[in-house]
Amino acid sequence: MRVKSIFVAEHVAAPELRREIHEGLQVVENWNSANTDLFYGSAGTIPGSDKEHQEVSMLSLHLLQSALVFLNT
Repeated sequence: MRVKSIFVAEHVAAPELRREIHEGLQVVENWNSANTDLFYGSAGTIPGSDKEHQEVSMLSLHLLQSALVFLNT
């Protein structure tokens, strides 16, 4: 509990910490929207009729994410 209280106090007192947290959250939101556009399509579901096909789909998404990170660094 004490660690949470210290973090909240630092968060309130430090605008640069708030900015850093906000920027990190924006990165996550951007990844989530990219995943939806690139992978899920219009249905919003994982493609594949059975568990094996869905697993291959998720591994393909992970490979695509890794390639995008590689290209952006």
